[in-house]
Amino acid sequence: MKTPGWSTRRVAGQLDRSECAVINCWEQWTREGTHVRKTGPGVNRKTTRRDDRSIVRQALVDPTVTRSTIRADVGVAIVPQTISRHLAEANLKSKRPFRALPLTPEHRQLRLQ
Repeated sequence: MKTPGWSTRRVAGQLDRSECAVINCWEQWTREGTHVRKTGPGVNRKTTRRDDRSIVRQALVDPTVTRSTIRADVGVAIVPQTISRHLAEANLKSKRPFRALPLTPEHRQLRLQ
């Protein structure tokens, strides 16, 4: 749209985008020849691969271990969500012990009596 001579305002109105977005996209196109957004490196990880394996190993050895216990054993200052994310990446789900065993129909009848 900019190549045939459309104004930035007209292009922004046609695409329902801000004029700033159109200007930035056009500048990138003229500078690099592409409009693809660059992906960044993201945030640096606090845990090493060895720490990650240790987290998963602890959860496999003792399924009832808590996140705070794992965090203390790893020795790196990480939040509990990090531990949950590492366990989810390893396809491990949380296992909570039963508060009470489910009652069978026979147990229910005996309990009512």
